Amino acid sequence: MANLSAFLSPKTVAVIGASPDTTSLRGRIMKVLLCHDFKGKIYPISKSNSEIMGLKAFPTVAAVPEQIDMAVLIIPAVYVADTLEECAKNGVKSALILSSGFAEDTSEDGGALQQRLLDIANRTDMIISGPNSEGYANMALNLCPTFSPTVDGNNMMLMPPWPPKRRIAVIAQSGGMGFSFYDRARPKHLPFSYVITTGNEACLESLDVIDYLIDANEADIFLIFMEDVKTPSKLALVAEKALLAGKPLIVTKIGHSDAGVRAAASHTASLAGSYEIYKAVFERYGVIEGSDIEEMVDIAAGFVYFGDRPPAGKRVGIFTASGGGGGWMADSCASSGLEVPILDATTRKNIDQYLPSYGTSQNPVDGTAGVINQIGYARISEMIAGASNVDTVVTIASTRVSHKLVSERDKLLEVSNTTQKPILFWSYTLPHPESSEVLAETGFPLFTDLRNCTATISAMHAYAAYRNIFIEKKKTAIRPPKTSKELDHLINNASEKIAEYEAMSILTMAGIQTQRGSLVHSPEEAIIAAKNIAKPVALKIQSQDIPHKSQAGGVVLNVSGSDEVEYSFHSIQSTISENHPTAKIEGILVQEMSEPGLEMILGINNNDGFGPILMAGFGGVDVEKSRDVAFAPIPLDKEGCYQLLSKLRGAAILDEDKYDVPALVELMEALSTFGLANRKSIGEVDLNPVLLHSKGYGVTVIDALMFKTNNF
Repeated sequence: MANLSAFLSPKTVAVIGASPDTTSLRGRIMKVLLCHDFKGKIYPISKSNSEIMGLKAFPTVAAVPEQIDMAVLIIPAVYVADTLEECAKNGVKSALILSSGFAEDTSEDGGALQQRLLDIANRTDMIISGPNSEGYANMALNLCPTFSPTVDGNNMMLMPPWPPKRRIAVIAQSGGMGFSFYDRARPKHLPFSYVITTGNEACLESLDVIDYLIDANEADIFLIFMEDVKTPSKLALVAEKALLAGKPLIVTKIGHSDAGVRAAASHTASLAGSYEIYKAVFERYGVIEGSDIEEMVDIAAGFVYFGDRPPAGKRVGIFTASGGGGGWMADSCASSGLEVPILDATTRKNIDQYLPSYGTSQNPVDGTAGVINQIGYARISEMIAGASNVDTVVTIASTRVSHKLVSERDKLLEVSNTTQKPILFWSYTLPHPESSEVLAETGFPLFTDLRNCTATISAMHAYAAYRNIFIEKKKTAIRPPKTSKELDHLINNASEKIAEYEAMSILTMAGIQTQRGSLVHSPEEAIIAAKNIAKPVALKIQSQDIPHKSQAGGVVLNVSGSDEVEYSFHSIQSTISENHPTAKIEGILVQEMSEPGLEMILGINNNDGFGPILMAGFGGVDVEKSRDVAFAPIPLDKEGCYQLLSKLRGAAILDEDKYDVPALVELMEALSTFGLANRKSIGEVDLNPVLLHSKGYGVTVIDALMFKTNNF
């Protein structure tokens, strides 16, 4: 992991291309830098100005009287690489490139300019962020090398004045989206340590930044706007590190388009679209997916205040002065998978002494406006939090006026410091700024969106529960098994595209049982093979050039007797010769027909840089139309395999009283082990169809296809 301190916490900053004109981006960045109380030194670099905004300007970096930790480049793209070379010669440690006109314009020239940046970074070890970045903000240092209007203000406080419980960092490839998270969160007084935008990521990647901030303990919660990942292998590593450290990653991933739209030879590759793979990795490592800015900021707020004591369960106690609001919140809880139980008798008795006859302590607790005016929000919320059958409290308030919360400031602070359960406030009116400030200062998240409130509770509980399970499983993690020399030899000597008969041999050698069959090259050999099987057989063309045999007319099923075998052999030869005259034919597979069963598909995708991913779903020739498949990184244990199957839309069909689901799970485990052991050599595996038979009758691998990896 690179040390990013010179980039994120510089003591000296040079702005190359600085201007006194605040209507331009070159001038605005100077204005933003200077309107905050940064204790380091700022050096404008300008060939046409001797002074900019009260600071002496220098014609070049070389003319600056001390070493520069970070250079900010906001000059035309064609001059950037040469300027970086000059920076490197003069000992500049890092560079932030705000200039655009690189790979983002899709031109050949733009791509070449961006490649030069990478070459310079590799040759000089200079940390280079961007290009096409909107910069960043380091709140602790009051350092804002950006032209974003969200931090453009004199005497603007970048962080709340009270000590933060936990700090948020925003990491975004998009500059506008990155700073929007901070802008939306400011009225909530949430503590941010960084907003970092990475632009094109020619050199420094978002995951590199997150990795550094985790290790440096400079952020506790991450809001991430992700467009693409330059080095997919880093995603699992960083996500696992964050999970083990208890630092939630709250992510939105744009671009849900299907990478499998490409002409893919295997069903697994075709179905494994980019978003499906991302989602599988996210689920494995407890990454929380967000749907919009407000939701993600609200979830982060929950972790800011109660990340050290997340909900132990799904039971929610509701306190309200509005009966309608309480009912609405209860419905939202149900939609989020939460429960609203009747409070225990002891708690109800304690609350009832304060309620009028028309109030209720059942849950939601309808305290009426009179009770709130007399006793306040804090006391009743505290009493509900003390209930034995409540894990989280939601207090519904009208925060349009602030006087009641202001009067309760001390009690609210006491409750926040002593309660072991999260207490969240939902305001059904727009909050007064002072209301927001009081709640933030005393340690309570304030929500104005009902669904975000319950989604936050659900996300916090799910994250904490999953993290505990993950840590326990980590202790007994599956280690990559060793393969036999014979199996390695067989794979190494196979072609890049491994046809069915050879793939079946590889699987059999790996201990995965497949349907028996023989490769033949003549009608006579086919007849002998069929007689040896002594059951109805299937004849299948074998060719690296014809991965989907049925669609090509290369399969004949339920063949019996020598005459039928001979006729089917010639029929396949004729059809393939006509439709695929250039295809290289390895032979025809004579395979035992299986008993009927439910068609499933299992597969491995290991060619996208994320590591091997197991796919399971409902199979057959129409699998790409139905797309009822699910993905998970391997290795997978038995529980993980069952969880993967549960994600299928048709999961209810997999009734263990009807089908031999345990046998399917056993096969999934075996394929997972195979994929893990051969992750450096096998890129794709298709088992389609896998016939799932009735309870007690197992599964049958009918067809197999493999491709060697292109990752190594």
